Amino acid sequence: MPIHENTPVPSVQGQGGLPLGTPIRSFVLTDPSSPGMVCQVATLGASLTHLWVPDRSFKADSGDQDEHGILTGTRDVVLGFDDLTAYRQGYDPYFGASVGRVANRIANGKFTLRLFEDDVGMVDLDYTLDQNNGPNALHGGKQGFSFRNWSLNPSGALSNSSGTSLRLSLVSEDLDQGYPGRIIVYCTYTLRDYCLDIVYEAHLDDEKTKATIVNLTNHSYFNLDGLPSDSRFCSVMDHELQMINVRAFLELDDNSIPTGQLKSVEDVPAMDFRVPKKIGDYIMQTPNGGIGYDHFFVSQDAWGVSQRYVMDKFTPLSRPIVQAKVFSPSSGIQMTMSTTEPGFQLYTNNHNNVGRHHIDARTATTPNGRYVGKAYKGFPVYSGLCLETSRFPDAINQSSSRQVLLTRSEKYYSKTTYDFSTRP
Repeated sequence: MPIHENTPVPSVQGQGGLPLGTPIRSFVLTDPSSPGMVCQVATLGASLTHLWVPDRSFKADSGDQDEHGILTGTRDVVLGFDDLTAYRQGYDPYFGASVGRVANRIANGKFTLRLFEDDVGMVDLDYTLDQNNGPNALHGGKQGFSFRNWSLNPSGALSNSSGTSLRLSLVSEDLDQGYPGRIIVYCTYTLRDYCLDIVYEAHLDDEKTKATIVNLTNHSYFNLDGLPSDSRFCSVMDHELQMINVRAFLELDDNSIPTGQLKSVEDVPAMDFRVPKKIGDYIMQTPNGGIGYDHFFVSQDAWGVSQRYVMDKFTPLSRPIVQAKVFSPSSGIQMTMSTTEPGFQLYTNNHNNVGRHHIDARTATTPNGRYVGKAYKGFPVYSGLCLETSRFPDAINQSSSRQVLLTRSEKYYSKTTYDFSTRP
């Protein structure tokens, strides 16, 4: 079966603010076009919890499986947990989550919408959000979309010649986490031809609200070596990264908020991935602290034709363009990322707190008894990397890049594709 639903798991205390016992559903997707590739998606946060892909040793016709029924020669390349009740606990740094209503940071947790009202003309509407990242609002707030239990959309599980798809939906009410307007959001995962497509869509469903802001992304942490083992430490320092159609990054202030200046990658060796190099080569020489990458890289479309993005409304590209390639010399797995978005946040897991001290390796459980399975060796710093495709951070407060506005007459759309292959 291309789509299999696992037995739902009741939520536990402290898990994303869900009522105790809320059924968390999960679905396993396969597709005839992609032997050996398997992904699992959970309704909590519309999260990608597992993604098995073939490594260079994979033989499609061997049929050999491990004790869990997974074909040998494949590796799970996303960090996370086997037990769904371990997600959105305090030690979970958004593993695999769909992030919104607005991903990344909003300066000082505040923004203003300037709108035209028929009877009074232009008015400024001020909004205040949770400050959950120092002075900033981060990833939609303390109860953002990552912490919600999404619904399986009617006819949301499909398998046809275009691939195997799972479509989830979420309703976010007016002033949810401080954001104006009732919106309906959709997340669609599609597995096909050794690719994983992630599509986000949203629209305002509110006659009283003229506009809101939306910026969605997926927060999967990739490690193309696969999961750690007794013989393999979990790190992406030796992964090779190449950026394609990327020539600039956003300069940040001391609170990780864009200053409004684009910086050429040519001028900063640690940020220049135009030719492939290891993640670890310059990771301690990055701007803003030198402890790892947590920076937004801008596509050449936005850099070379900046007027496309210097406007109040952003029109996504009609099809994704390649922006990054990641390669593991150990496994031979290569991941090519393409997106309709104007850039992506490269994050190298600089502050991950899922260390071995959180987990009893003998029983693969946390101190509160949560079974974490594949995380039992711990996920230390630099154990994964995120390519969070989206509109610019703090765009609503940047006069030159207010790309996140969504009005009643518009539809929000983004598509990101992760294409997997192998190399010698």
